Amino acid sequence: MTFANPFEAPGQWLKANLHTHSTQSDGDTTPAERALQYRDAGYDVLAITDHRTVTVLEGEGPEGLLVIPSLEAHPACPGASVYHLVCLNVPADFEYNEEQPAQEMIDGVRTAGGDVIFAHPYWCGHSAEQIRCLDGLIGVEVYNATCTKIGKGDSSVVWDYLLAGGTWLPAVAVDDVHRGRDIFMGWTMIKAAERSTDAVMSALRAGSYYASSGPQIDDFRVEGGNVTLRCSPVREIHFMCRCSAGRCFYADPGEALTSADAELAPSVGYVRAQIVDDLGRRAWTNPVALG
Repeated sequence: MTFANPFEAPGQWLKANLHTHSTQSDGDTTPAERALQYRDAGYDVLAITDHRTVTVLEGEGPEGLLVIPSLEAHPACPGASVYHLVCLNVPADFEYNEEQPAQEMIDGVRTAGGDVIFAHPYWCGHSAEQIRCLDGLIGVEVYNATCTKIGKGDSSVVWDYLLAGGTWLPAVAVDDVHRGRDIFMGWTMIKAAERSTDAVMSALRAGSYYASSGPQIDDFRVEGGNVTLRCSPVREIHFMCRCSAGRCFYADPGEALTSADAELAPSVGYVRAQIVDDLGRRAWTNPVALG
């Protein structure tokens, strides 16, 4: 499987938060107020994903913000804590049944016209094996801001295990905001044809985006084994590949990096880029096949 490289695709960049809670479940802010918060912070797309219930705003939401009706589902995971599944673009009359096995729930969401992203695997303690057994996912959370409260916001190791094992999923960054500090900390930059639900969902399914908790990625290209990246000033640039392969670049003390180039052997399979700024914030591209 290959993903669309957003830096080569036509369209416009849209800043999105795809995991959000309100007073419809365990958040501290009403859905309408939450939408205004994100609109005023410059976001283009918001999915309100309250637990076990589809949250639909009256009307179309604030001007300038696309709000996608969604929910967070919690089917059982045999031998582990329950799954947390972010179900996007779910109709208001979707019949939620927590007794359903996870695969049946995913199938039901897709039949209803929605799509599913696997939430915060590190926080839940879910292994790559407990994710790859599920069919029909369109992504996994590589970063979840609320999970940083216990030091488990970054699930990139689980993501790498999935990729190395052949489970080819793109990865998003999200807030998962409930209350307090866990807002405007993780977002997904989507390259879509337009700001509409159909265009955004199509881009998400294609992997046409990058994830960030701070830095900006300006360009990422792979031609054969040649890899190039351009970004906002950072202290580290990592080209991550399967198993022991890859390249890392580090800025000298007091300096910053804004680009990196490397030649990688096609035999390592794929490359994804990960950058780290001077505050420790990160951004992640989706993987691109080499060769």
